[in-house]
Amino acid sequence: MSFGKPRRQKVAPDLRHPRQHQRIPRALYPAPEPPPVPHPNRPSWMARNPHQVELVFFDLETTGGNPHNSEVIEIAAVKVLDGVEVGRYQTLVNPRRNIPRMVRSITGIDNDTVRDAPTIDKVAGEFLDFVGDGVLISHGAINDYAFVAEYSKRYRNQPFENFYICTHLLVSNFLPNIPNKRLGGLAEYFGVNAGKAHRALADAEMTRDVFWKIFSILEKNGFHTVEELLKLQADNATLSRLGSGLLARDFERAPTTPGIVYLFNSSREVTYVSATTNVKRSLAGVTELSDEREFNRLLVDLSDFRFERMPHFFGALLREKRELKKLHLPIDPRKYEARANGYVQLLLPADLALHLQAANSGFLQLPNPTGEEFDWAEEAHNRKGVAYFPSMESRDDHGFVPLKKVDAVTGLNYSSERNYAYQNWVPMDSEELVIPVRKARRISAALKTHKFQFSRMPDTNDVVRVGHLQEGLGWYFGPFEQPKLVKRWFEDLVTLFPYHDDTLPLEERRENLETIIRYLHGQLGEEKARLEAERRAPRNLLKPFVRKAISQKIDRLTLLEAFSFKPLPTELPRSGLALITNNDTKEMDMMVVVNGRVRRETKLPLEQTDKLKSARFFTRLYIPWHTELHEPWHPLLFTEDLCSDIELVSYWLSRRRGEGEWVDFSDLAALYDTDLLV
Repeated sequence: MSFGKPRRQKVAPDLRHPRQHQRIPRALYPAPEPPPVPHPNRPSWMARNPHQVELVFFDLETTGGNPHNSEVIEIAAVKVLDGVEVGRYQTLVNPRRNIPRMVRSITGIDNDTVRDAPTIDKVAGEFLDFVGDGVLISHGAINDYAFVAEYSKRYRNQPFENFYICTHLLVSNFLPNIPNKRLGGLAEYFGVNAGKAHRALADAEMTRDVFWKIFSILEKNGFHTVEELLKLQADNATLSRLGSGLLARDFERAPTTPGIVYLFNSSREVTYVSATTNVKRSLAGVTELSDEREFNRLLVDLSDFRFERMPHFFGALLREKRELKKLHLPIDPRKYEARANGYVQLLLPADLALHLQAANSGFLQLPNPTGEEFDWAEEAHNRKGVAYFPSMESRDDHGFVPLKKVDAVTGLNYSSERNYAYQNWVPMDSEELVIPVRKARRISAALKTHKFQFSRMPDTNDVVRVGHLQEGLGWYFGPFEQPKLVKRWFEDLVTLFPYHDDTLPLEERRENLETIIRYLHGQLGEEKARLEAERRAPRNLLKPFVRKAISQKIDRLTLLEAFSFKPLPTELPRSGLALITNNDTKEMDMMVVVNGRVRRETKLPLEQTDKLKSARFFTRLYIPWHTELHEPWHPLLFTEDLCSDIELVSYWLSRRRGEGEWVDFSDLAALYDTDLLV
């Protein structure tokens, strides 16, 4: 009896078989590492594995740390090629001076030990011949290398140009959690035979064994070549000798028009993004190292670039903003280029925010962050300091801030949707990306610094802060040329009207805050006139206590007349139109800006630009933001998106250099007539 054909058993595919391999979705496999390509300005041997390069593990015992006033008392080195020892060198050296007692106690080498040893002038040449063109490796190599370079200059009258690798720097940059980073501590950590410490030959052998342990870890994490080790080492001397990864000839044909520039590292991943008014000039700036070590690390690892020409600088900034939302780069261009350091924020305490919400009327009204009824009491519960509401972009469907994952190797927080680099393809028409996490995040985390990182998280509970904008609830002013000086003026103002003092009644604090906001927005005269009329009102003539309270308020307002600071109109939140002719589409790009934020992007045919003089057209354009335009003193909810827009608009206004036109809303307010829409 036949039961039909037997069922085929599912077998795991054999990846070695090409036909079976093709049946597996390609997306399941990570992109392979590209083969190393030698840099035209760097030796070709740098693209090799350390096992394939001549390495010289060495150590010096000296009387001090300065080669100009100290002497070597012992030299030892072990030469390795193809992973096999091919020679060793060891000798004591007579320093022709007394060996300090501390050195004698550490090394066990005294004056009698070196009495018959050769002097350095006879030893230096032998050691330099032994080293040859090998790469020097030592623990704390910078100090030992300085002695070797000095002897090469002194006795051979030529610079010493060999590269060096420092095991201490490798460990400090990539394995910072090792508790003891001294050579003996690393030997114990990796289970290496320590030998007789503080003698040159024993330390050289120990350095050799420790180096191979470190390299085995680095190799598993994507560092395969000598060049990659030198980049990870990242000391100033090494970075200077490596130079930038891009050459001027690479972009001779780059345009001089506005655009956005993408820089790629050796792993073919985007490592820097920046909007620019001149693509060619910006690319020329990355061919030489800067004064900033952190940026030099990025420049040394560059391997390629890409740019997109944009019709105008404003469009390039908007594209950069969208790209930065998808990426978390090791260096944020907004902070590195010092675009957003001139702002002063006046922030609202959480308990006062709760009080204002309960009033729900009056001069100051809180924004509604969710579009629904939002309870600030939850924010103020068990919390002191400024009111802070995390960006809505960071919340899940249930309104909770999701927990971030932690990279097991680097200890760096990240999320699967927002990784730290993506590959060389740059999709321009898709906002959804699946970004592969590879070596770039690991090396950027290893060399991570907060100096050029951009964080919107509140870093203090002070109600007056200066710098780039941070998330919170309050007001902003600027940018200022001297923000720290302006901050002191704001602090004096807050001291005069202490709305942040939680020992005062909440209603008194609210009145203090209202006075400050009226003054900063130029409405103090109107308020003073209103109070004068209130005091003279017939209903208050026979109310001495009411008249006295009003008089006290007027006296406090009079104090501000002598105050030396008041923001200029350009330092208040800007509302208006950015009008830029787009020659690519033969249209006018029009950005509607309300309180510093780009609220609408639209296009207008050039032949229809007369519509901008139409009251009906202008009113329809601005009617969705009627409340914000006519009540600009209400507090703002600073989210990531709002902060980025404010900084973007201010930067464009300061750098546009004749690009397009900016028209303040106040200059066109006569065209705004809501009666036309009835």
